[in-house]
Amino acid sequence: MRPAKRFLGSRALATLVATVIRPFRATLIAGSLLDRDPRLVAFLASGKPAVFLCWHQDFVASLGYLSRWSRVRKIVALASPSRDGGLAAAAALGLGFREVARGSSRDGGAAGLLRLSRLSREASPPSVVVVADGPRPPARVLKPGGLLVARDAGLPIWLLRTSWSPAAELRRTWAKFHIPRPWANAVVRADGPIDVDPSLDRAGLEAVRVEVEARMNALAARADADALARWR
Repeated sequence: MRPAKRFLGSRALATLVATVIRPFRATLIAGSLLDRDPRLVAFLASGKPAVFLCWHQDFVASLGYLSRWSRVRKIVALASPSRDGGLAAAAALGLGFREVARGSSRDGGAAGLLRLSRLSREASPPSVVVVADGPRPPARVLKPGGLLVARDAGLPIWLLRTSWSPAAELRRTWAKFHIPRPWANAVVRADGPIDVDPSLDRAGLEAVRVEVEARMNALAARADADALARWR
């Protein structure tokens, strides 16, 4: 294995990611002006559990926003067991989440889903946040993991988008990451709740997947436009 690949999968890099994320959250996410979705705020304040889905493109900012609520509600992040999933898990822990469940959409998220299934039977079940297009391309194509969590745990889905202005797009990354520029402000937009019928078969789940993917992309476009209009 090449040294670069070994470093990408190393605990040292995961520790570095978690260390860098903490001041990012403190200085940017916590210090910026946010135009928040009132329906989402009301739901978060209710303390009710849900599955939150966001795209890889804005997952650091979106998880950072949800981490503001982690002291009043337990939120578990779902990450794949891959190398990239390890970095996502490190970012989630650095942002303040108390637990990360590891599972892959390729195998139905067996390990992560088992852990989440156990958590869902607790007296106060946690919410779950899932980076919905997974750790690998293509970007903004919904993987089924989040839907499986919602179906099996009986939780509603909320779609989340955090868009910044001004922001830069890292075009050479597969996810086209959005990076807020200094003194940027944000809008937080949501779509939900979306219920997943527990009796759905594979075909039914695929129909829901297509619908939710379209709604997530429409939400992203709306939030990006709102950020430009609100903070121009």
